[in-house]
Amino acid sequence: MPESATSVDAFDASDPDHLLAQGALWPWIARFLWSPAVDLHPSHRALLLPGWPMEAWTDRAVLAHFSRHLLVTHGLLAESRWDTGSAGFRVAVLPLEPLTRLARRIGFTLHGPAPVPGSELQEDDDPDHGFLSERAPLYWRASHVTGDDPEGTGWHAVRLLAGDQPAAIRQRLQWKTPASGGRPAQLPDTSLLWPLARKILREFEEPWSSLFGTLRRPARQIRLCG
Repeated sequence: MPESATSVDAFDASDPDHLLAQGALWPWIARFLWSPAVDLHPSHRALLLPGWPMEAWTDRAVLAHFSRHLLVTHGLLAESRWDTGSAGFRVAVLPLEPLTRLARRIGFTLHGPAPVPGSELQEDDDPDHGFLSERAPLYWRASHVTGDDPEGTGWHAVRLLAGDQPAAIRQRLQWKTPASGGRPAQLPDTSLLWPLARKILREFEEPWSSLFGTLRRPARQIRLCG
């Protein structure tokens, strides 16, 4: 993963050359920087924006209002330092659904080849069961971590992978993760976690085979939901 891209200290949305330089990653960056409510983890909704009915979370206009409120309240509206070449930034940019899947699969891989009792990973109805039983053992051959909260471990790993990012980036990522952090396991060094994360992402991430790889289809065909 290249880590040598030029850091951006200030962003000018009126600069077409700057937008063009971000290529197909640009819609993801814009969503991450200015629409945090779209990917807000459900556990944060009542904490950050109490009293709103469930319908509000499917209304684009309301989500735009929520996003601005979050950015203003936390002093992030003018914060736009980011580096598209940073692996940690690209993980942080992932929308909630693929980010959740990444955390889940990292956690179950680190905890071992068999589901942990109480983990709710069921063979018949969980799409991650095949991953865990067939491919996870190929992805992770180091010692497994201890504990009974693999998903909590996965989220802890995701936050660790983005730990080198500016505070404003880490805050936006924090909103995507569960409000209750649980008891994190003792994790391996990030030099071991990164290869695992890349392999997992290549299995399901669209429209990229990975945010760290090559586009599967032209940028004009990319559409983000939410």
